[in-house]
Amino acid sequence: MSNEVFDSEQAAAYYDNAAISRFYEECWGGADIHIGRYVTGRETVAEASTAVTQYLVDRAGFTAGQRVLDIACGFGGTLRTLARMGCTAKGIDISQNCVDHARAAANEAGVGDHIDVAVGDFHNIDSEPELWDAVICQEAIIHSPDRPRVFAEVFRVLKPGGTFALSDILTGENADAAAVAAAFARIGASVGATVGDYEAMARAAGFEISFVEERSGDITAHYDKLAEQLARPIAGLDADALASISQSIARWQAALAGGHITWACFVARKPV
Repeated sequence: MSNEVFDSEQAAAYYDNAAISRFYEECWGGADIHIGRYVTGRETVAEASTAVTQYLVDRAGFTAGQRVLDIACGFGGTLRTLARMGCTAKGIDISQNCVDHARAAANEAGVGDHIDVAVGDFHNIDSEPELWDAVICQEAIIHSPDRPRVFAEVFRVLKPGGTFALSDILTGENADAAAVAAAFARIGASVGATVGDYEAMARAAGFEISFVEERSGDITAHYDKLAEQLARPIAGLDADALASISQSIARWQAALAGGHITWACFVARKPV
């Protein structure tokens, strides 16, 4: 079995895990599985997670009528935002649990007719070339064992002039690799990709970068709020699962406090 297949299966197993799914539903807000945008610091995790999607979509200039592909859609919150904007949205995710959740939530929200969701791997996107007006990806390329390939696949499926909007958790410059590895171990992510590395990968794939914003304060606030929630009993999580997740969050907080982990948003465009 190749490392790539193994890592894809590991990522799917992580998000399909019942305890982890419950953690995201109860502590992360249940609509999105990504870092939030904290302007006042008083936002809940759910509010901040929704806000960052709208912020990224606005920065990228997504508009009604566009065909937009979310290449790691999670619970589908971004897909529902896009549908409400008047976009035709498709989501793929490596996790069957996430796909099922996204489909059900879209139907419940009354936008199921405007959203297509399927199991898929962003290393091999099931799409014709130059089909999509825009692609979005939030906190997912971190899982990839071959990040340049993801950028290349997105470039392939975008129309000329198309936009790639993404946000991700990254390794800080001059980071302690051991501290990062300790945090990333729970999600099976590899250490080493910095903000500058993502810019280089995007350019190597053929993109022109129009926007980069590093906001380490947002991810620090996000994990602090998660830790606060985990200090109380969580419905559906037994004591062992709660203790394991809490220990993991503490390792994230330690790495964030030392500047070893950061978070950033990017907008890249495929030249015409």
